[in-house]
Amino acid sequence: MPTGYTAAIADGITFKQFVMSCARAFGALVTMRDDPCDAPIPEEFKPSDWHVKELEKARSRMRELEGFSMSQAAAMARSDYESEVKRREESDRKRATLRRQYEAMLTEVRRWSPPTPDHRELREFMEKQIVQSIDFDCGRIYDGPPPLFTGPEWLADQRKKVEWNIAYHTKEHAAEVARCKSRTEWLRALRESLQ
Repeated sequence: MPTGYTAAIADGITFKQFVMSCARAFGALVTMRDDPCDAPIPEEFKPSDWHVKELEKARSRMRELEGFSMSQAAAMARSDYESEVKRREESDRKRATLRRQYEAMLTEVRRWSPPTPDHRELREFMEKQIVQSIDFDCGRIYDGPPPLFTGPEWLADQRKKVEWNIAYHTKEHAAEVARCKSRTEWLRALRESLQ
């Protein structure tokens, strides 16, 4: 039986077409392995602009933070604190509701009598899935209220986060540029070998 790679051989594809089709499962083209077989293979890989955009957002945020007065920072600290308290309360409500739903289903699973011995494993599997989901989805996340920063503390925390974002996106963009260069070179070498 032909595979997704060999099916086109019966249609008369060339060696070069076969190689390029199979290359989708390797190296530079591995990200194309699930694309349609007729999706064009690029001549050159170009880095996404996502890290560049995120870097600009971070730098813009840093400029914004530099313009904050201490009273503005204190107001933002209070606002962030109140938002976080509300977010945590809503998260706690959602987890409690989900726990009730899981426990109701677990009760039904435990009441269910499997119709044959072959169905016992199904019942055990269902119970295990729910118990694991309760443990993972419904546990308490927060120990106490969020921190309420002073203006200077809030500003320092925000700057630290922005500095981390700047470093992260700078590093990741450089890595992506290097990967694109390497992938393009891999593809160029492959194409040259088929001339």
